[in-house]
Amino acid sequence: MDERSLEQQLQDCKKELEDLKKKYNFFYAALENLPNPIFIKNEDAKFVFFNKRYADFFGMERAKYLGKDVYALDYLSIEDRARYQMEDLRLIESSSILSYEVDFDAADGEIHPSFYWSKGIIDPFSNQKWLIGEIVDISKEKDLQKSLNSSLNDLKEINLKLEHMAEVDPATGIYNRLYLNKLIEHGYGKQVKRLTPTCMLLLDLDHFKSVNDTFGHLIGDEMLIRFANILRTISRENDVPIRYGGDEFLLILNDVNLELGKEIAERIRSTCESEIALPDGSPLTTSIGVAEIHDNEDIESIISRLDIRLYAAKNRGCNCVVAEEL
Repeated sequence: MDERSLEQQLQDCKKELEDLKKKYNFFYAALENLPNPIFIKNEDAKFVFFNKRYADFFGMERAKYLGKDVYALDYLSIEDRARYQMEDLRLIESSSILSYEVDFDAADGEIHPSFYWSKGIIDPFSNQKWLIGEIVDISKEKDLQKSLNSSLNDLKEINLKLEHMAEVDPATGIYNRLYLNKLIEHGYGKQVKRLTPTCMLLLDLDHFKSVNDTFGHLIGDEMLIRFANILRTISRENDVPIRYGGDEFLLILNDVNLELGKEIAERIRSTCESEIALPDGSPLTTSIGVAEIHDNEDIESIISRLDIRLYAAKNRGCNCVVAEEL
């Protein structure tokens, strides 16, 4: 081989070495400037590289920790060091990958929720084993998730309040027809053998149209409010007073049989007569139909029976309670 050929080979080797140096510098600069903490370990699980972000994240000096394994990381507990070391060696040996969320105590004194992954790799040319890993700070994502969860909870609360507002009669403050429809949709009283009795009252204010015509709707509204307050006062916690429509009201009495339902209806009737007076001094009265829900009877059926009893009360001259079978 002549001298010129050797010179050419030397030049080729220098060029190849220069190309490799450029590639090395590029990849080193790329890893060094990545925004997330990156580390590389050799087959003994000792640091051969970690980038500036990793050093800043944990407050680590390269001169102190390069060439050392995880046992040198004095900011970790002994238990964590042993766990990470076993984890690293297992991944290196099996060339497998592991990822999980973990809270890191960072050098800034804050706890950073993070996504951590590491993977064992093999150099196909030298069969040398390595471990590479990355830490992704997800503090902002966690804060956003908390904010979204809080907003969702606020929305749920608002929706519940709106739903409740929609089911309450704004004039009297008791449940309205929409709430009754909700009970019907949920099958209240339907296809059920009742373990305890339930009574329902259908109440209608007597001659209420003439109240509005004579004294005006403001007085009429006041009478409705006062009557609703009587229902609310006499009702127990598990009873359901409903403004059925206009001057008609329903009262669902849970765990109440027909006899007790009649007594409660009479108490409402007498309270209304004695405590609510019209502007001319005459009493406001109410007629009431009472019925007990039968087994497997739905609300539509019992309201139909209540209508018959209420109609009978009106025919008897109003201001009375009708509960007997007709």
